[in-house]
Amino acid sequence: MRKVIFFLFFHFLFFSLSSQNINYARKIVDTLTSKYFSGRGAVNDGEQKAANYIANEYQKQGLKQFNNSFFQAFNYPINTFPKEVSVGFDNIKLEAGKDYIVGAASGKISGTYELVWYNKDNVPTKKQLKKLFNVDFFTNKFVVIDDEGLEKENESFRALKINTVGASGIIFIEDKLTQHLSGTYNDFGVLHIKREKIKRSYKKITLEVDQKFIRNYQSQNVIAYVEGTEYPDSFIVLSAHYDHLGMMGNKVYFPGANDNASGVAMLLNFANYYAQNKPKKSIFFIAFGAEEAGLIGSKHFVENPLVSLGKINFVFNMDLMGTGSEGAMIVNGRVFEKQYASLLKINKNKEYLLTIKKRGRAANSDHYWFSENNVPAFFMYLMGGISAYHDVDDIAKTLPLTKFENTFRLIRDFVDGL
Repeated sequence: MRKVIFFLFFHFLFFSLSSQNINYARKIVDTLTSKYFSGRGAVNDGEQKAANYIANEYQKQGLKQFNNSFFQAFNYPINTFPKEVSVGFDNIKLEAGKDYIVGAASGKISGTYELVWYNKDNVPTKKQLKKLFNVDFFTNKFVVIDDEGLEKENESFRALKINTVGASGIIFIEDKLTQHLSGTYNDFGVLHIKREKIKRSYKKITLEVDQKFIRNYQSQNVIAYVEGTEYPDSFIVLSAHYDHLGMMGNKVYFPGANDNASGVAMLLNFANYYAQNKPKKSIFFIAFGAEEAGLIGSKHFVENPLVSLGKINFVFNMDLMGTGSEGAMIVNGRVFEKQYASLLKINKNKEYLLTIKKRGRAANSDHYWFSENNVPAFFMYLMGGISAYHDVDDIAKTLPLTKFENTFRLIRDFVDGL
């Protein structure tokens, strides 16, 4: 009996020290996607709250700091919508986030405006637009743009989309609402509305969009490390961005469960693992800020590295870690063929994931600035499962974490072999 108890205890201890904690991962995702963090953006200090949460986890795990701080501060410009946002047609009010989103670079606007519609059946000529502009036809009007069915975008539609006609606002008709961020803003309103929520019979729009441009918003990267036992001056970077899209008005926020609370959950699991299982080389754990605003946090780190970039052996950046039923994609897999082959070999032997595909260079996450500065770097994202992305439906409740555990093991084996 004592042998059985000892075996079970040893098995439990081995599992704890050699794998991730899926319950811990779910707790992180649930926490970061809660309303308290306001979508981890500039409004309500959501990004700052998330940074403090991650730093506290580093502290609990006993990780080391650089320069007596887990934070590397930087500033960037950001356009925000902190208060009232409302849209309606002919006394029919739309639901923010579900029926429409405010364009990232929209300016402040309120009032009632006439609608002017353009689609494949009434594509204007440049001459027609110029004539209408010269007589102030578009003043106090919103232009509705529906390019469905157009084989090729023409110059007139391009001009309408950037509002060279001087309209009070632009409406884009969309099949899916996908939000982004902007470091600039327009002097007119911009809306994206789902196709089924706007009718050709509508003549007027009534809206209010409160907008605030922050020229010098302060963010931060959240950085810790574990010192290597044999090669303390050689570094491997594990990274994930923690920011998301923040709020749109004072009620709607973008939770960002898959993008990228899941990546932070993976990062913190690795921090916990390597705090207990000391690596041969030192490991950086970097939660980047302002990824959604244009890879700003990672650019700041590469321009202001806490150790020489030449000492960084490899960067493994993790984003969209919440699915995996269809395998994974490795950005830069076509660039760093040797490391990609090593990852494939591990996966073939252990059968962690269904498949691991590869892409070339792409400026689509925080790996980019490293590889552009001659530091080998991968960006992994998982495929399959939910389709929610940059919208209000990317929530913790529906995030399956299908291959989270096996993905942890795959990355762990790869890192240990570097």
